[in-house]
Amino acid sequence: MRRFHDPDGLSTEASEPSETWKSPWKDEPCGWSDGVAATTDSSAIVGEDSTDELPAARTFLLPLHYEPGYQYPLVIWLHNDGFNETQIEQVMPHISLRNYVGIGVRGAKAGDAIGHRFDWSDTEAAVQSAWRQINSAIDESKRRFAIHPDRIVLAGYRSGGTMALRLALRHPEVFAGVISLGGALPTGRRLFSDLNDLRRQRLSMLWSWAVQGDHFHNTTMTDNLRQMLMTKCRIEVRQYFDDDEMNTVTLSDVNEWIMNRIVAGNVCVDGEPETSPSLNFSQN
Repeated sequence: MRRFHDPDGLSTEASEPSETWKSPWKDEPCGWSDGVAATTDSSAIVGEDSTDELPAARTFLLPLHYEPGYQYPLVIWLHNDGFNETQIEQVMPHISLRNYVGIGVRGAKAGDAIGHRFDWSDTEAAVQSAWRQINSAIDESKRRFAIHPDRIVLAGYRSGGTMALRLALRHPEVFAGVISLGGALPTGRRLFSDLNDLRRQRLSMLWSWAVQGDHFHNTTMTDNLRQMLMTKCRIEVRQYFDDDEMNTVTLSDVNEWIMNRIVAGNVCVDGEPETSPSLNFSQN
């Protein structure tokens, strides 16, 4: 896996308010194996950068052989700019088909006229809108599915990763961990609104970076890590020799990190943030 499918190929029906289950045995998205179920749930919100009503949607994914008697970790996925909530259908097969319930959440700012592409804005209204969507999605997932309340992970890619960091830093009590794939640390807008709460929670974080990408700057990352030291968050940085974080090795590492850090409860050593050496990856 090296890139996402173009969202222009999606049906316009995906942006209509509806709720439908895709059969786990036929018409499977992206070639998934038998047993994976997905549902799209849409509602309307007001876009923060316009006065138009924009459909806000989320896609729920169940693991293979879902067992309602077991409490699953919940992975909430925030897409990068120019995509939408169905991106999770391309991401989760490379993280794990069995370990998690997944939710893909749509950005509130429309990026095209036909409702395929959406962005994350950093205005205060957009941040509040994103939080309402995520909080609502968490509540609904707990009502519908068997979710472990202490194993909720917020993850995102590029701009979605930046939004994931911002929201997790504002609401550290909600999340067991936060993952950013190539998303920069946000700035301003009450980034550390409750520093004492952050220090108590000791939030676990995974930052993944493709060191050959033009969006990666080692000096900036180092400055961000210094800034984060005062939060006492448990931060692990993984670097990859690539120009894009979206590859099979990175996503496999996401699964490994969640299982070790969140499910098993292993934590990195206190003190300096843990930074892995740059890794080569397969060409899958």
